[in-house]
Amino acid sequence: MRGWTVLALVLVALVAGAAASDAGAANTPARRAEVFFEGGSSNHTSNWAVLVDASRYWFNYRHIANTLSLYRTVKRLGIPDSNIILMLADDVSCSPRNSFPASVFGNANHRANLYGDNIEVDYRGYEVTPENLLRVLTDRHLPGTPRSKRLLTDAGSNVFLYITGHGGDEFMKFQDQTELMSKDIADALEQMREKNRYNEVLFIAETCQAATLAAQFYSPGVLAIGSSEKGENSYSHHLDRSIGLSVIDRFTYWTLEFMERVNPHSAATIAQWFSTLTYQKLHSNARPQTRHFELTRANDAKVTDFLGHVSKAQPMAGPGYVGLGLGFTSDTDVGGGAGDEGSREGSSEGACEEIKGGEAGEIVRRSIDVGWVTATGQRRGDASVFAGVSCVLLAGVATWVSAKAY
Repeated sequence: MRGWTVLALVLVALVAGAAASDAGAANTPARRAEVFFEGGSSNHTSNWAVLVDASRYWFNYRHIANTLSLYRTVKRLGIPDSNIILMLADDVSCSPRNSFPASVFGNANHRANLYGDNIEVDYRGYEVTPENLLRVLTDRHLPGTPRSKRLLTDAGSNVFLYITGHGGDEFMKFQDQTELMSKDIADALEQMREKNRYNEVLFIAETCQAATLAAQFYSPGVLAIGSSEKGENSYSHHLDRSIGLSVIDRFTYWTLEFMERVNPHSAATIAQWFSTLTYQKLHSNARPQTRHFELTRANDAKVTDFLGHVSKAQPMAGPGYVGLGLGFTSDTDVGGGAGDEGSREGSSEGACEEIKGGEAGEIVRRSIDVGWVTATGQRRGDASVFAGVSCVLLAGVATWVSAKAY
C-alpha cells in the first residue's frame, strides 16, 4: 500500500506546482500589460478637440489667448494636430498694435508664447463662421474640403468642444457679424449622434451667460459647462500693461492652474477640475449641466478622457516585450512618466501624482499603477488560497490512505 502513499504525495506536488504556475502567470509582462490597458472608466477609442475663437479684432486679444491656451493644453496631454480643429481669427499675432510680433501671451509674465512655431490653424479669419462650425460638427462639407478641415470622428470618439467670445442668452456672436444659437448647436449634436459621430461630448462655453448655450441640448452623452449663468457676465482675469489689454479670461486662467498639474497618465477627474472653478475665482457661477450625461460618468470621468490622447495596444506574449524595449520588468515600470511644462513627473515608487482639488485645496493622491498591481495581487492571493486548500485536502487523503494501508 505504500504505492498509494507515494501517489498521493505526487498529486499534492502537482497541484501545488500548478497553483504556483498560475500565480506566476498572473505576473507575466503580457498579463500585467493587459490589466494596465483594461483600466479606465471609458471605452472610447479616440479623442478629438474643436476649439473656436468666435471673436475678432485687437481688443478681443484675450479670446484668442483663451483658445490658444486650451490648444496648448490638449496638445501637451497628447491629442495630435490631426485630431484638433482650430478656428481662429488670427489677426492679433501680426497686428501693428502688437508690441511682440508673432506672439500671443496668456499671462503678463510672458513665460509661454501661445502662438509659437508649432501651431496649425484650420479655419482662419473670415472662415470662422457659424456655418463652418456646423459643417465641421455634422461633416457636411463642400466638395474638395481637405481632411485637415474635417472632424473625422466615429462612434468611439470623445469630442471636446470649446468656444469663447461674446454672447448672450442662448446665442454666441461670431466676429460681430453673425450669431450662433443654442438650438443650432443642439441640432448639430443630434445629427452627430444619429450618424454615430461621437461617444461622449464635453462642451465648454466661455462668454457672458455662457450656460444658456447648452439650454437647448437634448442629445445623450453630452456634458456641458459655461463660465457664467444666465444674467451673469464672464470676466477677464488680469491686464498686461506692456500689451495694453486683458490677456486671458478667468475661467481659462483657473482651468490652466489645474491643468498644469495634470499629465497624460493622470487620474484627475473632471469633477475635481470643475470643483476648483468657484465663484470667488470666477466672479460668476460655473455649474456643470449633467441632465444628458450619466451621473456616474460625470463624477468619475477623467480629464484625459476628453483632453488626452487615446492609444490602443495589443499586448504581445513572451519575449516580444524585450525586443520592443517596452521595459515591463518591474512593478514600478508601469508608472506615470513625465509630462511637459508644469507637469509632475512620474515617481518610480508608486508612480503617484498630486493635484489640487476642491475649494479647500485638498491634495488628492492617486496611484497610476494601482489598477494592475491590485489586480495581479488579487490573482496571486486567489492562487495561494487554492493551493493551500488543495494541499491540506490531499495531505489528509494521503494520511488516510496510509493509515488504511497499515
